[in-house]
Amino acid sequence: MKRLILLLALIIGLASFQQPAALAAPAFKDVDPKQYGWAMDAISFMVDNGVVSGYPDGSFQPGRWVDKAEMTVMIYRLFDSYRPFDPNGNYYVPHYQIDHFADVPKNHWAYKEISSIVTMEMWNAVFPSPNGYNFYPDSKLNRIGTVNVLPVWLLEGSYEYEIDDPALVQTIMSMRDIPIIIAPDTDLPSKVDLLSDGRFGLEDNGENRTNTLFPFIVKKKGDFYRFYDSYSVDTAYNIALLQEKGIMTAWNGEFEPNEMLTRAEAVTILYRMYLDMKEIGNLHFFSSK
Repeated sequence: MKRLILLLALIIGLASFQQPAALAAPAFKDVDPKQYGWAMDAISFMVDNGVVSGYPDGSFQPGRWVDKAEMTVMIYRLFDSYRPFDPNGNYYVPHYQIDHFADVPKNHWAYKEISSIVTMEMWNAVFPSPNGYNFYPDSKLNRIGTVNVLPVWLLEGSYEYEIDDPALVQTIMSMRDIPIIIAPDTDLPSKVDLLSDGRFGLEDNGENRTNTLFPFIVKKKGDFYRFYDSYSVDTAYNIALLQEKGIMTAWNGEFEPNEMLTRAEAVTILYRMYLDMKEIGNLHFFSSK
């Protein structure tokens, strides 16, 4: 039932975009137009532009779960001008470059893509260890993990939220399955240890926390609510922005952070990002598609 609800949410979300003329989806034997009508344009666009491909047996495997390496390769190919370590690029952050991945050797099939766009500022997706940064490229993504690997900052051509905007807090608090701890403005809940629960990525044990959603801490002063720490602010902002733009949305008050990401959903999410960036006018900085 949750999967059906999620698919309906994807269908409704796509209606918010001014889409180009409908694309003819490739005739993959396992992409039933009745079941995957909501993903047909995304699949066609991504295949036609070399972002993804089908399998030799004529299938697309739309329901197969996506791992971090696959999602990174899709991002790399779709946003082919997004190269954060290129001094001639539009998003240049050389001080966040990772010199050595402990679990992505140079012979890994996605090494070029991962080493080109995965940065240390993705602190919910890369994790320091004594042997280097762990990325866990073969780890399957759930929906919160997807939020953590998406370059959400590419969507910020227009700002729906400010960091202290009460609407940001209200958007997140409206999602019943997002864990929130509300504390008086002068107190911090004793059960939350900000130095050891992984929020700030300070540990060096390299543990995979990509798919982990920590509780957001909200400080309350009178009728005013604000997020307390950088983890809460940054993650909540990303979720709310994706929700506002119809890219990843809650349905019936639930974001479903633990639902696993499928190939059909992955290409649809990225296609929505592409359309949104085209609408706000910054797509040409990051993609030639």
